[in-house]
Amino acid sequence: MISLLSLFIRLTFLAVFTFLFVVLFEHGPENYLANVQEDFAHLKDSFATATSPAGKKLPTAGLDETARDR
Repeated sequence: MISLLSLFIRLTFLAVFTFLFVVLFEHGPENYLANVQEDFAHLKDSFATATSPAGKKLPTAGLDETARDR
């Protein structure tokens, strides 16, 4: 059981560090935290759209940040 928990923790760290590295690689170190927040919001929207039931669209799916604020 401990080894399964250890594997889960290692995979979680790997996923987080991979996400952070990809954001750094794509956008560079300039304005890094804002880029992380923007990409994480995009990831959440994509995941929510992918896991929503067929035929149902989420109201925020496919909208950019400026359109959502209106």
